[in-house]
Amino acid sequence: MKELFRSRNLILIGGTLLVLAFMIWSDPNGGALTTTMAAQLATPVVAVWFAHLARKALFDYIDMETLYQEAKRTSIGAAITFASICLLLFALLGLFGNQVRAQEVSTYIPTQAITYVPILKAEQQALWVDHPKPICLQVLSNKSPV
Repeated sequence: MKELFRSRNLILIGGTLLVLAFMIWSDPNGGALTTTMAAQLATPVVAVWFAHLARKALFDYIDMETLYQEAKRTSIGAAITFASICLLLFALLGLFGNQVRAQEVSTYIPTQAITYVPILKAEQQALWVDHPKPICLQVLSNKSPV
């Protein structure tokens, strides 16, 4: 229980609560944006927690504190072991890297794009006459709004 109330933990928790309180206070949507951001931040927290538990499960025979104490005495063996554990954590956290997905722009065209494409096309033809692929804007300008 004493480890839970270490000064760094209290500073991190207190700082986090202060930042969240400020964000909720300054949120123009009454806390909706802050709630959404907090929900998005939950995935990395779960990823780090999973990586930590997986490392402990895979290497239950390695005590990181003992490894740190050994690293103070000899550098080579402890450094290799520590680098190996860092590599494993990197690999475990990499499992969550596919959570980021960009919007598929080849199949989705925003409704405002159809409205403003003729203006963009006219400006492009006026400023860049020898554009290599003007067909892209011609396809969009011929589409009717959905």
